Amino acid sequence: MSKDNKAEIRHFFVKNSKFLFPVVVIIVAAVTVSFALDANRGKTGQEESVPQTEESIVPVSLEESVEASEEADTPKETPLIPNENEGIQTLVATYYNSMQLGDAAGMAALYDKFTEEEQLRCEEMAKYVDYISNLEVYTKEGPQAGVTLAYVYYTICFLNHEEEVPGWQTFYICDNGQGGYYIKNEKNFTEEEKKYVGDVSGQDDVVELNNRVNVEYRELMEATPQLLSYLGELGNQVDVAVGVRLAEQVASNAPAEGDGTAPADGTAPAEGADQPAGGEQTPADPPAQTGPQSALATTTVNVRNSDSELADKLGQVEGGTRVQVQEVRANGWTKIVYEGGDGYIKSEYLQMEESAEGQEAIGTVTANTNVNVRAAASETAEQVGILVGGDSAELLGNENGWCKIKYDGKVGYVKAEFVTQ
Repeated sequence: MSKDNKAEIRHFFVKNSKFLFPVVVIIVAAVTVSFALDANRGKTGQEESVPQTEESIVPVSLEESVEASEEADTPKETPLIPNENEGIQTLVATYYNSMQLGDAAGMAALYDKFTEEEQLRCEEMAKYVDYISNLEVYTKEGPQAGVTLAYVYYTICFLNHEEEVPGWQTFYICDNGQGGYYIKNEKNFTEEEKKYVGDVSGQDDVVELNNRVNVEYRELMEATPQLLSYLGELGNQVDVAVGVRLAEQVASNAPAEGDGTAPADGTAPAEGADQPAGGEQTPADPPAQTGPQSALATTTVNVRNSDSELADKLGQVEGGTRVQVQEVRANGWTKIVYEGGDGYIKSEYLQMEESAEGQEAIGTVTANTNVNVRAAASETAEQVGILVGGDSAELLGNENGWCKIKYDGKVGYVKAEFVTQ
């Protein structure tokens, strides 16, 4: 491997060292590097709509490498060896057992930090997992005494599927000083630790492990394209489920009527409470409209912390991502659930999903095979899910060779030729 190629791989790991919930990586089609969960978020200017970048298995351009990685020394190349430490073996086995069972509390006990959103994702993901097996644990020395990098190969089988999907993950394992171990969450990494992991993960033997899994994964997906489609949609379904639960928690913790802007009895606020200087009254904002439960981003778009293009940018969502909608505002912005909090996206970049609430079913349909569920009666419409072969859904109507169905509480469309009414 050339020096330039190794540097490119090292920079990729430095940028994208996400260690949380690796199974989602498999769900993102054709990506098997476990800590690339949020990889390659591009830079944007002031535009709210961000040009999409082509997905690839191996990144071609790695522009935003961490500057410190150019300055610090490269770690010593110790060999990647099969793990012989029983404590680490037990930790890893417990991790995957907790993942398989959806034991969020058990998972949290393994980490120094495990957020509420990560616990919900653990619980939701387990609903689709049949078993995880074939664990192979390899280790390298960490940047300091008491730290070990563990590279774990595994296969995962999903419910109603026979194929075992390969994947691999990296753990940053620390000695707790009491004869045990814990996993350090990437969110707590120092820049030096991120750089160290990136350098080690660019070493030849780790790259060979990645290549091995990549080849196995590609061959499996080429042989079972329906599984590739299923895995891609499964990630969206888990995201939506987590978003719904987070939104429910936000709603349950919301202040009661009269939340501080005015007394609950409707009387005027006390003198000086949130009024313009001099007592001048300003026109009320246009009333907000209640939005649908969810929407799809039509392109990669910025998420901001308030409904203004001048507001701080919190991040981005990629085109095709389903977001949980809290409110559609009359000023052209939509309030969404974003990373467990509030975010705002310009409404023009969202395709609202039609609610099936109140629509009367005229029958049922049963999928003859795995079939895409789309947002409209068109093959070019956004894919909103998959109706698994043998599963049934309520039929709401028929439109030009398409069946209008109730799917996850929303309206979806499937090609009539792939279902039995």
